[in-house]
Amino acid sequence: MSWTLALWARLQSLGFFVFVAIVGFGVALLFVPLLHQRHAMQSDIARLDHEIEQQDALEKKQQTEVEALKTDASYVERTARNKLNLSRPNEMIFRFEPAPQTPSPQH
Repeated sequence: MSWTLALWARLQSLGFFVFVAIVGFGVALLFVPLLHQRHAMQSDIARLDHEIEQQDALEKKQQTEVEALKTDASYVERTARNKLNLSRPNEMIFRFEPAPQTPSPQH
């Protein structure tokens, strides 16, 4: 009967390893979607951090422009001329438009 006890012991240890493998596989199946979700969230965080940096740079540029508009009269004049097409009373503005492009003949 000792060979039956040895066989039974081997079957029990094999059963234990099969049980551990099944439980491990189940746990892995539970965590794979969470890992994908974590990766997607990290990508979103990186994208949002980049957008924050861009918005901070834009805010800094706009703050500089606001300060220049408040304090620098020549900047105000330049801005009025360029953006609003304003001129002094004795000035005449000439606008040059690009020549219309004609399609080149195909050979």
